[in-house]
Amino acid sequence: MVNHRISSDLNDRALFLWEAGWSPEDICYAFNVSPRSLYHWRAIFEEFGTVTKPLSPLRGRDRIISLRVLDAAKEIFFHDLSVMVDELQWHLAIHHDVAISISALQATLVRAGLTRKMMQKIAKERNEAGRDDYKACIRDPDTFSGTGLEFVTVDESSKDEQTLA
Repeated sequence: MVNHRISSDLNDRALFLWEAGWSPEDICYAFNVSPRSLYHWRAIFEEFGTVTKPLSPLRGRDRIISLRVLDAAKEIFFHDLSVMVDELQWHLAIHHDVAISISALQATLVRAGLTRKMMQKIAKERNEAGRDDYKACIRDPDTFSGTGLEFVTVDESSKDEQTLA
């Protein structure tokens, strides 16, 4: 016989027929399964109450960072986007007693969706009120000083990793 997946409803029917008095040989012939499979299904049914085993509760390695600690890291980034990963690593070690390498922390942040792109989006959304105040200040001649304090310059000389030198 070929090893193939048998649906749980067929397993259930086979066990029902066995309980109804059918012989294991007749059930195996009717469903084209081996007697070993039939006895295996019965053992699973007696142990768990269903013809299929429940999923294992053990899945993969334990997470280094719990959801509570990840929320704390997210709050740190919401309050100050200039925080570097090594500073976050130090904060988690001191305040949450979590020892984690920088590379593992970075991978965890990426899996959680805290990427550079997401951080920029958060920064853009967070500074809308300040941006509106700045625009109002520039437009209003009473509050505009003209001393250069209102101007922002952006250096794009090394944009796309190309320098002018």
